[in-house]
Amino acid sequence: MKDTIKKALVFSFIFLSLATRAESNVDNLNQFKISSLQVFSSFSSFIYFQGDDRNRTRLLTAMASGDKTNSLLSDEDVELKLKWKQISDYVASYQAHDFDGADMSLEGGWSILQGELSKIIAERNVAPVEGIADIQIKMESILTQYMAYANSTTGGYGVSYGSIPLEDQIKTLKQKLTDLAQADAKYQPLLRKWSYIQGTLLAYNSNVAPFVVLHTFDGMRKMISEY
Repeated sequence: MKDTIKKALVFSFIFLSLATRAESNVDNLNQFKISSLQVFSSFSSFIYFQGDDRNRTRLLTAMASGDKTNSLLSDEDVELKLKWKQISDYVASYQAHDFDGADMSLEGGWSILQGELSKIIAERNVAPVEGIADIQIKMESILTQYMAYANSTTGGYGVSYGSIPLEDQIKTLKQKLTDLAQADAKYQPLLRKWSYIQGTLLAYNSNVAPFVVLHTFDGMRKMISEY
């Protein structure tokens, strides 16, 4: 009887350990996804603002965060880590770039890398994200596509590859934020920030205003980090 109980306890411990590890891996993947999206929009802003100091700092800060979250991924995520290395090398190779007017090739190559990384993440088939992590991922995805559009006079690579229209993503996020704020009043300021910027985002095809959008997103990220 004692042996049976002992075996049951051992199996329970193993199951709990595996479940905890699996949950941790999912959390790490979600955090990496958020960080990588921030890198994508930051590199686009780096291009848009011709490599100025403010946006170079924004990009390098995002890269540091991406490197950190990437290091937490499982050792089995070989393909993801290799793709991140390509992205890191791409960013490094343009740190000394001499900007001289628009350069569509930068955003074009960047969009390809983004699409490839997104595909690898999507193929992981993890459980749906909920709560504030879901809000963060949707926020950063929208900003990434918005900034890609800002860099292109032909519609933006980042906008064109998205399977869901940017307008629908923006409206969906507004509803999710509204629901979250109704459930917990601490999210009301975040909802107000989003309401402030939503009109500008929806006018991405006629009224691109990256400075205002980026500044507002920085404020929203700070709010989220303090929850």
